[in-house]
Amino acid sequence: MDLRCPTCNSTDLKKVSLAYQAGTYHIKTRTRIRGLLFASGGPDVLVGGTTTRGIQQTELSKHLSPQAKWSYMKLVLWSAFVSLVALMVYVRSVMSSSYPASSLPVKLYAFLAPVAFVLLMALYWRHNHSTYPAQYAQSNRSFVCQRCGTVSQHG
Repeated sequence: MDLRCPTCNSTDLKKVSLAYQAGTYHIKTRTRIRGLLFASGGPDVLVGGTTTRGIQQTELSKHLSPQAKWSYMKLVLWSAFVSLVALMVYVRSVMSSSYPASSLPVKLYAFLAPVAFVLLMALYWRHNHSTYPAQYAQSNRSFVCQRCGTVSQHG
C-alpha cells in the first residue's frame, strides 16, 4: 500500500500512535546523598534522598495525544465539591441573616442537583461508549507526514 501525504506528496508517513510514543519520554530518577558534615557545632552525618518522576513531550507528541475517556471519578468528586460549596454558601447566608431562612433553596437544590448529576452521568456514558471509540478508530487510521507535519487518514 503506497501512502502519500495529501499536502506535500511525501511517502515518509508515520502512524500517529507511533509518532506520539516516539515523542513521549517518561523520566524516573533517584538521588541519594550521604556524607559527613563538619561545622562549629561538631561533626554530623548527612543522609538524604529524593525521587523525581515526570513526562517530557515534544510539541508534535502533545498535538498527537490520544483521546481519553472521561473519568467518572472526576465527575463524582466535582459534584461533591460543588455540593459542599453550595452547602457552605447556604449556611453562611442563613447564619448572617437576621430573619428566618427559607427552605426553598434547599428543596430546589435537592431536586435539581440529582437531575443535573444524572444528565452529566449520561453525557459521560455517551462520550465513553460512543464518541470515544469513534475518535479512537479515527486516530488509529491517521498518519503524520514526517516532512510537513500534516495529519491525514488512510484506509
